[in-house]
Amino acid sequence: MIPLVENQNFNSDKPLEKAEYENCSFHNYDFGSKNLSEFIFSDCEFLDCDFSNCILKNTSFREVTFSNCKMLGLRFDECSDFLLSFHFISCTLSFSSFYKLKIKGSKFEGSKMEQVDFTETNLSKALFHNCDLKAAIFQATNLENSNLETAYNFSIDPENNHIKKAKFSSDNIRGLLTKYNIIIH
Repeated sequence: MIPLVENQNFNSDKPLEKAEYENCSFHNYDFGSKNLSEFIFSDCEFLDCDFSNCILKNTSFREVTFSNCKMLGLRFDECSDFLLSFHFISCTLSFSSFYKLKIKGSKFEGSKMEQVDFTETNLSKALFHNCDLKAAIFQATNLENSNLETAYNFSIDPENNHIKKAKFSSDNIRGLLTKYNIIIH
């Protein structure tokens, strides 16, 4: 059984051991390339942290918020899916994978998500507010009731994804027509 750590603040000067972290804050912490396998984070907040290339095998993220974090090349699809829930604000998530996850209602705000893999992901009721989805992969993705009104640079094939009642704006609707190679003025 791993130890429980509650209501603590961490920064890059404090070492981090495998534990269950509950209601903790992490500021300017460098997780880069570290092995976070089987760590548990519940109701935690990460501010200005670097998670790039971390190992996330069976890592638990339960009701966590990431703000202004660098998160390049992460395999969220290797996380524990039990109570998996997160919110990303002004993060760089490029080259990360959410393959086949059930992350209904997730919030992505002001984030750069270049080449993120959402293949077969359940993103129903998700929010993509002001997100750059350049070359993000949407294949057999459930986007029902999701809000992409302010998202940009995406290409979503309506024939290969579930987009019933998803919200788009007249400004970004061309992202649904990319495969037809038509010119829209």
